[in-house]
Amino acid sequence: MAGLSRCSNFKLLSLPDCTGLLDNEKCKWLNIDSCPGEGCSFFKSTDSLEKAQERLRSLDEQTQDRIAQKYYNGLRPWIRAAKSWG
Repeated sequence: MAGLSRCSNFKLLSLPDCTGLLDNEKCKWLNIDSCPGEGCSFFKSTDSLEKAQERLRSLDEQTQDRIAQKYYNGLRPWIRAAKSWG
């Protein structure tokens, strides 16, 4: 059986567009049975992720490199995200 996606699971369409929402209707950050919706303290819209990545792209090269080394094993996912959008 193929995995579920937002297109094939209509219940997911009624849930908020949160970056933590998985295809199985669970949260990738919290150990809970179902998504509590936009009232959740951990709710992050996909727009907020793009804003954060835009902010990282605006930093100077040295600062980006330091952040990449410390948190992303030397990778810069905010650069890849910009290329896939544009």
